[in-house]
Amino acid sequence: MAKMKKRRLSWKASNSSQVVGYKLYWSVGGGVGYHSSCVRLNNVTEIVLPDDVASFTPVHGPIEFGITAIDELGNESDMATLFAPYQFSVPEAPQGLKMETLKEFVSIQESGVPSEDSETEPSTPAPEEDESPVRKLQFV
Repeated sequence: MAKMKKRRLSWKASNSSQVVGYKLYWSVGGGVGYHSSCVRLNNVTEIVLPDDVASFTPVHGPIEFGITAIDELGNESDMATLFAPYQFSVPEAPQGLKMETLKEFVSIQESGVPSEDSETEPSTPAPEEDESPVRKLQFV
């Protein structure tokens, strides 16, 4: 699952005493207006996108937002707008991840593990120089 940074959208509250909420509008690429996608909000002055607006779907490209104040009769104020030059999208995932087995080997040397009651590290004997494919491990 891809990850996308959340965005906080905030505004100053209307000075009108009749305001009971706000309406958020948005339009991909600009041209936001009263005909654009929208959602009615409670009497709040900030939201986090996309968390707080279920109908807001993150999209590719810049977005223009608009906010209006709504009174108890449903009347709307003029729209304050913001053109957001950032994108609400994630980059395309890389493709073709693969793993290859190489002919070369890497040498791995086992080290001793100190015991719980010992204050000094136990010495590790030098590995035996034989051609055996079986590895010998020492347990402390």
